[in-house]
Amino acid sequence: MNLKIKKLHYIIISFIFLFSFGLPTTNTNHNTNSKNREQEKHRIILKTIYKTLHFLHPNPISINNDFSQKVYNKYFEKLDNQKRFFLQKDIEYLSVYKNKIDDFWIDGDPTFFNIIIKRFYHRIKEVEWICYQILKIPFDFNKKETYFLGKEKLLYPKNKREWIEKWKKYLKYLTLLEIIDSIKQKKLNLSREKIWKKAFLNEENKSRKKVQESIKEYFRKLKMRKKSDWFSIYVNSIISEYDPHTNYLSPRDKEIFDLNISGQTEGIGVELQDDKGYATVRKLMVGGPAWKNKKIEIGDKIIRVAKNIDSESKNIVGMLLEHSIRLIKGKKGSQVKLTIQKKNGSIEEVILTRDVIENKETFAKSFLLIDNKNQNKYGFIYLPEFYFNPENKKGRNAAKDMKLIIQKLKKENIKGLIIDIRNNGGGSLDTAIEITGFFLGKVPIVQIGKSQKNKKILKNHDHKILWKGPLVILVNELSASASEILAAAIADYKRGIIVGSHQTYGKGTIQSVYPLNRFLFSNEELGALKLTTNKFYRVNGSSTQLKGVHSDIVIPNQINYIFLKFMEKNLPNSMNWDHVDPIPFHYWNTKKDLENIKYKSIKRMNKKNKDFIVIYQTIQSLEKKNYNEKKFYLNWRKFFYDSLKIKRRNKKFHKLKDYLNTYGLKVCSPSYKIIFNTNNIEETEWKKNLKKDFSVSECVNILRDFNENS
Repeated sequence: MNLKIKKLHYIIISFIFLFSFGLPTTNTNHNTNSKNREQEKHRIILKTIYKTLHFLHPNPISINNDFSQKVYNKYFEKLDNQKRFFLQKDIEYLSVYKNKIDDFWIDGDPTFFNIIIKRFYHRIKEVEWICYQILKIPFDFNKKETYFLGKEKLLYPKNKREWIEKWKKYLKYLTLLEIIDSIKQKKLNLSREKIWKKAFLNEENKSRKKVQESIKEYFRKLKMRKKSDWFSIYVNSIISEYDPHTNYLSPRDKEIFDLNISGQTEGIGVELQDDKGYATVRKLMVGGPAWKNKKIEIGDKIIRVAKNIDSESKNIVGMLLEHSIRLIKGKKGSQVKLTIQKKNGSIEEVILTRDVIENKETFAKSFLLIDNKNQNKYGFIYLPEFYFNPENKKGRNAAKDMKLIIQKLKKENIKGLIIDIRNNGGGSLDTAIEITGFFLGKVPIVQIGKSQKNKKILKNHDHKILWKGPLVILVNELSASASEILAAAIADYKRGIIVGSHQTYGKGTIQSVYPLNRFLFSNEELGALKLTTNKFYRVNGSSTQLKGVHSDIVIPNQINYIFLKFMEKNLPNSMNWDHVDPIPFHYWNTKKDLENIKYKSIKRMNKKNKDFIVIYQTIQSLEKKNYNEKKFYLNWRKFFYDSLKIKRRNKKFHKLKDYLNTYGLKVCSPSYKIIFNTNNIEETEWKKNLKKDFSVSECVNILRDFNENS
C-alpha cells in the first residue's frame, strides 16, 4: 500500500543526504570499469536499504550472528532449494561466512554475494554437462528406485557420484512424466498392466529427447539471467528477516509492481511467451496497437526490435523474455519497429505507435441480480484490488470506478448491494478509505501508527454517502490489507453483513515505496524499497494483523490448501498482533434489525452446515495429501499402481468439489437471474461460474431478508 507521509520523506532525505556524500555516485567516474561500477552500485543499494530499515522500520531486529546464519541458510535455499547444484564441500567452504553476513550488511559489503554467486555459476556449467551426458543413455524403468521431491529429507551431495545420481533420478522422473503425458494424449486403455508396460517402454526414447530439449532451454534461461537478478534475491533474503512485506524491487520488478497496482502499462498490447528463445505472440489485447494494426497474429515471432524508428534494430532471439519486453515497451505516442517472423516463415517489418494498455481483469466490474420471488433488483460489484496509478494521481483508480458503478446501479433502483472482495490482496490505503466512505460518510475509518502514543486517525473527507441501503461484503482467506480495512469498518460500525471464510488473510501492516536513486542524486537505476512503515488498527482498537476480520456468516470457500499455507499467520517473520485504545464511534443508524438478519442466515445455514463442514474438510484433506506427496517411484510397475491410486483419489476429489457446489446451491437456494451486458468472452465465463457460486446465493438471501424486514 502507498501512504504519503511528508514527515517520513523528510527523515529519509535527511539521513541519506548526510551519508551519501561519502558514496561516489555511479555516473561520475568515467574511468571505472563495468565490474567496479556494478560493485559500487550493489554497495550503495545495500547501505541505503540498511540505513532506511535501521531508522524507519517499525519492528527493529538484532543484527547479530543469529541473523547472519538465518540469511546464510535462506539464500542457499533460494538459489538451490532442491540441493541439486551445490555440493557438501561448497557448503563447508562457504561456511566461513556464516557469521559475517551481519557485518557485511551493516557495511554495505557485497563480498558474500560475489563469492557465492561465482561458485553457483561454476556449478551451473558443470551440471549442464552432467545432464547432457545422462540423457544420452536410455533409462531403465525396471530398477526399483525412488525420487524425493520435498525439501525435508534432501541433503547436499557428498561427492560427484552422488551428484550425478541425484540428477539422474531427477531427469528420469521428468522423462517419466513425459511418458505419462504422451500415453494420456493417445487415450490408450491402460487398465491392464501388460498394455501399460508396452506403452510405457515404447515411449521412453521420444520422451527422453523431449526432456533433453526442455533441459537445454532451462539452462539457456538460467545462464541468461543477469547478476542483478541474483543480487535482488540476495537482498530480499536479508530484508525478509524484518517482515514478509518489506522487499527490494529491482528496476524491472518496480515496473511489474506498478503495472499490477495500476492495471495499466504503456506498450503495443501483446502478451508474449518464450518459445525456445523466440518472443512469440500468445495473445493480442483487444483495442491495442498490435490488434488495430492487423499485421500481427498469435503465433508470430518477434526477432528484432528497434526501440524507436531512428535507432538500430536489435536481435532479440535467445534474449530473456523480460528483457525483450522492456525493449518493446515505451511511452505512449512513441514508435517501435518490429521485425516479425510469420507462422509461414516469411519476414515482415511492422511499425507501431505505443499506447496505454489496460489489464481489464484488474478493474471493478458489476451486474444486476433480479430476485424472481419479488422482482427486487440487487447490485453486485466485484473489486479485484484497490488499484491506483502511482505515477499519475489523476489517473484511473478503484474509487473513481466504484463511484460511477454505484451511481449507475442506483439508477436501476436496486434494493441492496453486494461487494465481492474475495481474492483482493489490497492496494492503495487512500483508495480503500475513500471507498469505505461511500457507505459510512465522513467518519474515522482506520487508525495507523507504530504504537498507542503516535497513532493517527484517518477519516474519509467526503460527508456524502453514496449508498445507504442494505450492504453485504463477500470475503475469503485471500482478502487482505486494504480489503480488511473496508470489511473491518463495515463490521465495526454495524453498517452491513460480512459473509465468507472464518477469517480474512490477516495483513495489518502498511507499506510505502521509495525509489532509491531519488535520494542519491544519481541517474543510475537502483530500483526501489517497499518498506513497512506502520500498522493499522480498527476503530475498535484491534489490529487485523494475523487475526484478520471474522465473517458474520461463515460459508466454506473453495480455496486451495496451498494458498492457505501462505496466509499472514503462516509466514515467517510476520509482525505480532496487538491493539490500541478504541476511538469514539457510533453504530450505523438503521431501522433494520441487523442481528435478526444475521440470525436468519445462520439458522438457514445451520440446517446443513455440519455436512458443509465435513465435505469442505474432506476436500482440504485430499488437497493436503496431494500437495504433500513427496515420494515417487521410478519403477514402471510401482508407478502403474501408484497412478491408479492417485487417479481414484483425484476422481473422489473432483466429485466432492462438484457435490459441494450442488449441495451449497440447494442450501442457499434463491431463484434469481443475472443481467450482465457484455460481449467479452472472459466475462461471460465469469458469469457462468457465478451462477454456481453458493456464497452469492446466500448473499441474495440476506438482501431479501433485509427488504422483508424493512
